[in-house]
Amino acid sequence: MPPRIPNKTSQVAKRQDGDADFHQSRRNMRDTSVLKTQESDGNETSRWAENGPAAGEMQSLKEEKRNSDGAEFAVYGKDIAFTGTIVSMGRKTVPQRTNLIKAKHRIDSRLGVTAHEIQQLLHHRPVVTVRVLLDWMGSVSRADIERALPLCGYMFKDGPWKKALIKFGVDPRSSPEFRHYQTVTMEMDFDPIVERGKHDRTKSGELVFPQFLKGDDNIPHVFGGTKFVPDNNAWQICDISDSLLRRIVSTNDVCSGVDHMDGFFWNGTMAKLEVIMRDKLVCIRDGGTPNDADYECLLSFPDKYKPPTGRDYDRYGLDFGEKYTQKQVYLRGQIVRRARRSAP
Repeated sequence: MPPRIPNKTSQVAKRQDGDADFHQSRRNMRDTSVLKTQESDGNETSRWAENGPAAGEMQSLKEEKRNSDGAEFAVYGKDIAFTGTIVSMGRKTVPQRTNLIKAKHRIDSRLGVTAHEIQQLLHHRPVVTVRVLLDWMGSVSRADIERALPLCGYMFKDGPWKKALIKFGVDPRSSPEFRHYQTVTMEMDFDPIVERGKHDRTKSGELVFPQFLKGDDNIPHVFGGTKFVPDNNAWQICDISDSLLRRIVSTNDVCSGVDHMDGFFWNGTMAKLEVIMRDKLVCIRDGGTPNDADYECLLSFPDKYKPPTGRDYDRYGLDFGEKYTQKQVYLRGQIVRRARRSAP
C-alpha cells in the first residue's frame, strides 16, 4: 500500500515544516549514509560485481527491459537525463526495487551516499521532480544526482506524473490522494532583450532579473505567484502555494479513477489550473504583476465540464449585464478548449 498523503488543507504548512526539517538534518543524514555505504561497499557492491544478479532475478530483469524504453529521458532541461526504468501509463504494474537495478550500475561510495539521500527523501515524499531534488540537495552536484536517479525509482513517460521520480513499488494511479503529486509543465522560453545598464549589478557584473526570485517566494520548486523560473517550468501541484491557484486544486470534486491526461482531477479543474497558471507565469516573465481580479470570474467554470454539441456560449462567473474584459474572453476560450481535449 502507498503511504498516506496528508489532506490538502494542511499540506503546504506541513510540507514547509518537513522541508525545513530536511534542510536542517540533511548534513547529519549524509554523514550517517557515508558510514553505512562505506560499511556495505566492501560486501554488497563486490558481490554484485562478481556474481551479477541472482538467478531468481533474471525474470525480473527481462520484465524491466521489456517495459522500459531504455533511452535517455530529459527530465530537467538539457542538464539532467534519466536513464533508468521508464514505463507508460498503460502498464498494469509498477516496477519494484530489486538487486538487478543495482547490478546494472557501478556502485561507489559517492553514488551510494547520493542514492541513500534520495531514498530518504522519497520516503518522505514518494513522488518528486528533479527540480525538488536539486533544491533539497543543494550541496550535491547535478551529475551525482543524475547517476543516482535510476537506483531510487522509476518514471512515467507520459500522463499526469510524467518526468517525476517515483519510489519503487509505489503506484500513484492507485489512489486519488496521489493527485497532489501530479505534475504541471509549462513549455515557454525566456530570451530577454536587455537595455544596457538597466539590470546591471555593479559589483559582480551580472544581470539581475527580479522576477526569478522575489521576497519570501524564493524557494525554486514552490510557485507562490510572484516568480518565474527559466530553467524548467515543471511544477507539482503540492508545490503550488499561490492562493488563487490553490482554490482551484483544493476542490473535493475529484475522479475515483485515474485519467490518462488529468489524473484524478476533472478536466475543468486542470483546464483552469493550467491556463491561469500559464498566464501568470507569462505575465511575471515579461516583467508584469498578475492581477487575481482578472481570473476571479473564471473560477466559476465547472470542475467537471461536459461540452455542448455546438459552441459554448455560457457566461461563466458573470452576473446579468456584466461583460468579460478582452483578456478574460481570451482566457475563457483557452479554458474551454483545454477542457474539451479531455472531456468525459
